Amino acid sequence: MRAMFDRVNAFLDKYVLPWPVRFLTFRFTILITIALLIPLIAFANNTVMVLGINSYLNTMSVAVSSIVLLYATISEVRQKQIAELQERRAQEDHAHITETHEWMLRALANQHEELEELKVLLSSWQGQTYQRKPAPQYPNLRESHPQGAARFESNYTQQHLTRHVKHNPITNGLHQPNTPPTSSS
Repeated sequence: MRAMFDRVNAFLDKYVLPWPVRFLTFRFTILITIALLIPLIAFANNTVMVLGINSYLNTMSVAVSSIVLLYATISEVRQKQIAELQERRAQEDHAHITETHEWMLRALANQHEELEELKVLLSSWQGQTYQRKPAPQYPNLRESHPQGAARFESNYTQQHLTRHVKHNPITNGLHQPNTPPTSSS
């Protein structure tokens, strides 16, 4: 059933709704609509004309309001998708930076070990004994994040967005991020 609504909505978005939007946002249409206020006031005694113009203005008002609401809803869904993508990207970047930093710490530990080996070797050539220094302890980068190791969990993004994004029942019905479209079989 949802697939059918998705196809109908796609058809309407592609072939039907652009025409009223083009008509209502055409500058000439806007000017004529505003100009109709003059005869509405000037011919206030002509009931037929006043009712006709008033009906046109009411229809235009409802159409414009509906289109604004539709595009605001679509914009809200799009902004939520963008926020999810940005959060996922930030999480991937953070994981990459943390992994790079861990590699640097491993390289430093390896360099420390090699320097200690060289110091032992040099000391033995000079007939001295050298007491090895222990490798410095490096912090666990995943736990040092302000939000802790939870930042690296796979479902962190969804939980974070659920806590911090205000949900709207209308747009929640339009956008379901982890639900693949069903095929009509």
